[in-house]
Amino acid sequence: MYAVKVLHGYIGKDGQRTRDKNRVRVFPNKHYAEKFADKIGGRVKMLS
Repeated sequence: MYAVKVLHGYIGKDGQRTRDKNRVRVFPNKHYAEKFADKIGGRVKMLS
C-alpha cells in the first residue's frame, strides 16, 4: 500500500494534508499513487 507525501504530512482521505498516518489516502499500487502525486506535486511513500 502506498500514500502520497506532501511537505510535512500526507494526503488524507478528505483531500487535505494530515500528519496522522491513520487517516491517509491509501493507494493499492504504486502506479496510481505516482500518477496522483505527479498531479499535486507530492511524492510516493510505501506504508508498512
